[in-house]
Amino acid sequence: MDGMKKMVLAVFILFLYGADYSKIPLLKWAGPEGTKPGTYEEWIAQNPCAEFSFILDKIIAGDGRAGTVAILTQQSIANALINEINQLINNLQLEGYTVLSYQISGGTPEALRTFLQNLYNVNNIEGALFIGNLPVAWFEIADDFNQYGYAEFPIDLFYMDLNGTWLDTMNTGNGKYDGHTGNVNPEIYIGRLTPTGIGDDTLLLKNYLRKDNAYRHDTINLQHRALVFCDDDWIFWAPLWAYEVSLLYSDTMNYWNAETTRASVYRIKLDTVQAWVSVFAHSWPGGHQFKYNNGNSYDYYYSYEYTNQNPPTNFYNHFACSFARYTENGYGGGRSIFNQSYGLGEVGSTKTGSMLDFSYFYQPLSQQKTLGEAFKDWFTHITNNGVTFDELCWHYGMTLLGDPWLKPTGHYPRIAEKIQGEIEPVPVELSNNPSSEKLGILLNINHPSFVRVIAYDCLGRDVKDIVSGNYVSSVLKITWNFKDNNNQSLRAGTYFIKFEIEGKTFIKKVVKI
Repeated sequence: MDGMKKMVLAVFILFLYGADYSKIPLLKWAGPEGTKPGTYEEWIAQNPCAEFSFILDKIIAGDGRAGTVAILTQQSIANALINEINQLINNLQLEGYTVLSYQISGGTPEALRTFLQNLYNVNNIEGALFIGNLPVAWFEIADDFNQYGYAEFPIDLFYMDLNGTWLDTMNTGNGKYDGHTGNVNPEIYIGRLTPTGIGDDTLLLKNYLRKDNAYRHDTINLQHRALVFCDDDWIFWAPLWAYEVSLLYSDTMNYWNAETTRASVYRIKLDTVQAWVSVFAHSWPGGHQFKYNNGNSYDYYYSYEYTNQNPPTNFYNHFACSFARYTENGYGGGRSIFNQSYGLGEVGSTKTGSMLDFSYFYQPLSQQKTLGEAFKDWFTHITNNGVTFDELCWHYGMTLLGDPWLKPTGHYPRIAEKIQGEIEPVPVELSNNPSSEKLGILLNINHPSFVRVIAYDCLGRDVKDIVSGNYVSSVLKITWNFKDNNNQSLRAGTYFIKFEIEGKTFIKKVVKI
């Protein structure tokens, strides 16, 4: 199906059904017969509460280009990760962030949330990364989706919404919330690095942070392509969802034939180099279930296969029941980011449910927002006018695994690495910045000189050679219409203009809207 037909069909589906969740087939637990999710009681028995304490490791000031963020690390493993965490902090500082780094020990979910509230109120943090085993908040529903019966699950929205009211009314005092009122929009985003039951925690976290650093410096930045692999129950919705993924990466490989979306095919497709994978399948923390034979037979892709196969993919959106349930040993969402060579970010659910209205996630990502920012934007869309029961059941288990400050579009500090000898800029004026059509550039040339003006995107790619030639002393007026070297209009986003004149090099940031 060509792009235009796919877009038209997607828009038609959206017009026909809008956000009517009742039309979308529910996910379901697809684990082996007799299995069920672990309980809060089982979790707290293995992870009893202790007195809450924290140690401030360091505060590193940014240059104001980005906000203030926090890294909270399990105290018992913090010293073993000191070099890797310091590297992450250095990278964040280079991107403009002010970073607060803490070691956390013990505590209840309420104590950790109060700590985050203070960081938000005093330091205005925009987001935080949890490293290791930090307190887990739980939520319960008497009858999930009004048909699945009792459900309980970890909930990271508890740490994102810092001024709403969380209620415990159904079984008061049992350690699980069951209501959420007041201002329910999230104030911050949370990312999580929790390698529960996957292997040696310290080694896995060290390797993850090594990959994280490598991605920021372009050594494991993969081809900007996405795999959309949608099993039988959601084939009707697949064109819309594929279109929404294409908002981030226009190059999408789409599979939603009822007899070919099988585990054996999924394994093969995972060997293709691609930046993003979106898979839609009934699942459980231990794997994905795929239907075939007119829905009468099943085969499975098991979570441990993400580790063994080590797919060349960095980011995942798992529309997969309970696949991101980080309280379960060997959970699939964790395995997809803690494999050896690739895997950096995953969005998924800790319960039966998933993301919907995907455009509110992928559109911000396409605009160079971070995973955390886009995840918060999406959750704000869900909660903005209050939350229906269906929305609660679908979305309250959603979590972000990985570094929330990563950008699937890539990181631009390496542009500075490519451009040597940057010194104090010569006089230059930009007009119509930001602009949707044309950028005006006024460049003062004091002496006869060779002048070169080049536009780069956020990946450091040369997208337009604007000017190149010898000029006498003058005021040079340039107009750039945001078209690339192939005379194609560039997408909205951030670009960088490199000026070379009189032996000097300097850079200006421009924005197309």
